[in-house]
Amino acid sequence: MALKSNCSPLLLAALLVSVFAAAAATGDYCYAGFGLPDFPLQGCREYVAHQTCGAGILGAPSVPVETLQQQCCQEFSQIRQHCRCEALRYFMGGTLSHPHHSSLLARPGCPTEPQRDFARMLPTPTQCNLVTEFNTPFCFGMDEPIARE
Repeated sequence: MALKSNCSPLLLAALLVSVFAAAAATGDYCYAGFGLPDFPLQGCREYVAHQTCGAGILGAPSVPVETLQQQCCQEFSQIRQHCRCEALRYFMGGTLSHPHHSSLLARPGCPTEPQRDFARMLPTPTQCNLVTEFNTPFCFGMDEPIARE
């Protein structure tokens, strides 16, 4: 004797969507808005700018530079290890679909290239001391464009 299900197709579809969403949320994705914040490392903007351009150009920081570093490193540490380099790439210069987007502060007298150079050092022991996807405190290929979007 076969049981007749009262499950509607809409309910079944909703169940499947939630299962796939749960599976995707635990995946290894590292895209802005999916596995990463929409604008990763925003808390590092002022720190990176002050470390590269100084208070002479930007004025006094909103809080002591040590506090800026702590805030930056705290935000960076909350990003999953295998996504940290991707987050740094977004922060430094955007993606292939948004190549001109950068979270770096563009100010007169404070060019973004020195900021990019400094930002590359954020995972290192002298800055945030974080392990990346390579089980090292640095990211490989930071000069290459992001190809995964």
